[in-house]
Amino acid sequence: MEGRGVSVPENKRYQSLLVALPVISYNIVKLHGGDRVDFLKKRPIKLQLLLMFFLFLTAIVLVMFVTYTQSKKMIYAKNEQYSIELMDKITQYIESQIDTIDGLLLNTGINADVHQYLKTTDLLDKIDAFQKVDMQVTRVIQLENGIVDMTIVGENGNNLNLMSDLNKKRLIMDTIAKMRDTNGTHLKPYYYGFRRIVESNVAHHYFAVGTTINNIFPIYPLGHMVVILDLETLFPKFDTMMQNSFGNFYVLDRNGIVCSSSVPEMIGNKLDLEAFANSRDDKFIVQSAELREMEGKIVNIYSKDDLFRGLDQTREVYLWILAFFVPLMCLAVWIISSNIIGPIRAFMRFIQVHQIKNIYHEQKRLKLFGYHEIMVMADKFNGMLDEIDHLTNEVVSSKTRIMALGLMKKQAELAYLKQQVNPHFLYNMLESLKGMASETGAHEIREMLGALGRMLRYSIKGREDVKLREELEIAKAYLKLQQFRFDDRFDVHIDFPDELLQAKVIKMILQPILENAITHGLEDRMVKGNLLFAGKLSPEGDIEILIKDDGLGMSQAKLEAIRAELASGDEFLDRIKNSEHLGVVNVHSRLRSVYGEPYGLTIQSAEGAGTEVVLRLPYKEG
Repeated sequence: MEGRGVSVPENKRYQSLLVALPVISYNIVKLHGGDRVDFLKKRPIKLQLLLMFFLFLTAIVLVMFVTYTQSKKMIYAKNEQYSIELMDKITQYIESQIDTIDGLLLNTGINADVHQYLKTTDLLDKIDAFQKVDMQVTRVIQLENGIVDMTIVGENGNNLNLMSDLNKKRLIMDTIAKMRDTNGTHLKPYYYGFRRIVESNVAHHYFAVGTTINNIFPIYPLGHMVVILDLETLFPKFDTMMQNSFGNFYVLDRNGIVCSSSVPEMIGNKLDLEAFANSRDDKFIVQSAELREMEGKIVNIYSKDDLFRGLDQTREVYLWILAFFVPLMCLAVWIISSNIIGPIRAFMRFIQVHQIKNIYHEQKRLKLFGYHEIMVMADKFNGMLDEIDHLTNEVVSSKTRIMALGLMKKQAELAYLKQQVNPHFLYNMLESLKGMASETGAHEIREMLGALGRMLRYSIKGREDVKLREELEIAKAYLKLQQFRFDDRFDVHIDFPDELLQAKVIKMILQPILENAITHGLEDRMVKGNLLFAGKLSPEGDIEILIKDDGLGMSQAKLEAIRAELASGDEFLDRIKNSEHLGVVNVHSRLRSVYGEPYGLTIQSAEGAGTEVVLRLPYKEG
């Protein structure tokens, strides 16, 4: 499909203008940066309102312009689409008629009687073949509407329906001459084109189509067949197809002659497309589609003035809107600026006359009358003055409380230092008892005192985070003490891979869980029990430590109560007031406080089946 004389802008050009407008406005409003002066913030309000009015007016004009141009493009696109669809329908109709005519010519051209007639030289055979061919041609003319004449001209001089009408005969011979120049021995029909013939002082419009009749084997031309058609056989009636279309449609033959048109007086004339395409000011839009079989064209020509005539009214409406809108907006800006600037100037005079130190002493109040916002601002300002004394008192009270808290902090530090004396004293005593047990030969007591001393020294170490190897050694010392205490009433199974032992953890997270397992699970067991103590690296890369016993376990209600304590969002001290499992709650709170969610511990238990506790904490290289 072709189009000429089109001058409608692209969408992106105007979209970029719409995008650029708020960017320009933003850059004007926010022009500060570094040492540059803020352009808008320090300007008078009246100037700001005028600038905003100018930007708003510019936006409206731009929107009107873009709307107008987009409407223009939309009208053109809609008409172009409909024109293309209509030309497609016309093309399909003409091609379907051409297919019918091609089939008719092909069937007649390969007819055996026709071939016999064009080959024979014997007079009797020629008469017999002529009668058969004449009956065949007469039947075709009668059955097919729109066929005016069908003529066969043989190379051997045998002819059929080579009429005496000189105009028709000239049309037939011209068609055969063109076929000989172009087609040769091809079977493809040749659409010669339009011809006006006057019969009995009446002009008739015909369309000539010819084909070469070839011998089947070997291939050589036997003659030619020419069919003269009425124009309505090939071309549609435009008066029924042009109800919603725009402009004029023309169907041209290979010579550029109008064969059918929405303008009947143009039929038979040559259409000068260059005159429309090169018209002054590009006033016409030309679209065309090729008719390949007949080597013609379908052309749609329409005027831009006619196409966009309705937009002239839209442009006039836009101008009237601007003519009414600009003075109205100027009046609105003047009224708004007066209502805003008057109270603000009174507010500024109040602030300039009464300095802050004078406000403290005299407690003057601001009284303004105007629009709602300025009165609310005055009330808030007066409220701020009322709050000054209160805030002053609060500042004095806060400073007093801060000094009291500082004193309490010093007292707490002193108490902490005093408490450090007792663990050191106990550790020194344990070391003395250990030496005495060694001298008296009480080796088991010596080992127990050594384990107890290691635990005490570990608990008072300054660092909060340790390697898992150190935490595991203290846990083993604690288990050794408990096995000694309970005379080996349970077995301990420890399984920790070496790659976990270098991980960094917070200290004293294993001993409370082990103590809980022994005290509540294994201590009251009548037979020997087992305690599994193992660690591994989870698929997510976290450390998982399992402490599992086969002791008494607990009921479902008690298990749910412990889980509720672990899931509680209250402070630690509030959660442990009535807790029987202080160690579990303590360890979970410390893990959650240091590492956050989802770290902590989970607990599973069943009555008579033991308890399983899993500690989860992140792997951090020591």
